[in-house]
Amino acid sequence: MKKIEIKYKESRRRARLNWAHSEHGKELSKNYMKEYRSRPEVKAKYHEYYVKNKAHWGEITKAKQRKENNWGGFRIKSEDIAKNHYEWCKANGYDSSWYKNEDLHAVNTERFVKNAKK
Repeated sequence: MKKIEIKYKESRRRARLNWAHSEHGKELSKNYMKEYRSRPEVKAKYHEYYVKNKAHWGEITKAKQRKENNWGGFRIKSEDIAKNHYEWCKANGYDSSWYKNEDLHAVNTERFVKNAKK
């Protein structure tokens, strides 16, 4: 299909923007948007968006407050990453005693003492 070249693209764009920034254009746009937002299908769409995203709005505010007080926010360790790393260590023969080990410090201390005696 042959591409059609629009002859007056720039001049039409400037004219459209001039009209939109004029008082008359602003008034017409304002009235149209007021009428558009009062339509039932548009109200339903806005309400659906509101319900869907309402739970996250509070979290965004809290995150912004945390960021102001703490540069990078709180670091959260992902349990999935640790589990995947544990499985990889097990599969490749690496030490995996660190995963969910409450006595990790005691085990490390014993290992350091044994290695120091050698």
